[in-house]
Amino acid sequence: MVTDFSAIALLTMPIQSATMSVYALLPMPVSPPSWLRPLFWGLTGVSFCAIELVVRKYFGHKYKAIALSMGITALIMVLGFSWVLMVVRFKWQVLYWMGLSTVSVIWLRPMFIQSKRAIAVPDATEAKTLSPILPGEVGRVLYEGSSWPAQCDVRDLAIAANQKVYVLRCEGNTLIVIPQQLFHS
Repeated sequence: MVTDFSAIALLTMPIQSATMSVYALLPMPVSPPSWLRPLFWGLTGVSFCAIELVVRKYFGHKYKAIALSMGITALIMVLGFSWVLMVVRFKWQVLYWMGLSTVSVIWLRPMFIQSKRAIAVPDATEAKTLSPILPGEVGRVLYEGSSWPAQCDVRDLAIAANQKVYVLRCEGNTLIVIPQQLFHS
């Protein structure tokens, strides 16, 4: 059986030209022009810094400074490497920015964020309860001439008012105390 390929070619020509014209109409993924890249990175940096305000307000401190560090690295791309942005392909710029952002989130962010660790009070300082401290609840103590919120370190122990207590540590604005009777019993 002999096939005439010229007839097949003539039949498929309109289909090929139709598909080529459809491909010509589709937008191809292109990187922004080289003169627009610094503007892109600047807007990206400012956007991430603005997102940090929303993240910090609504999500607390768990994601603190992640968007900020990504925004700062985008601004570093503009300020520090603007001459490179004109030459290097856009996909490599994105990979470089992702690497800088990852490094800043993993290694630099923990250096600038202070954790809420308990602050140790030196040598178990004495205080006096102003109100009773019920088990697991917060009362008031007189410590160094000021009234402070306080909570007992032993969660199932109540401390009456006008009792001498020892301050062990400070967690946020609350003193963690234990009654004097625990040391003298």
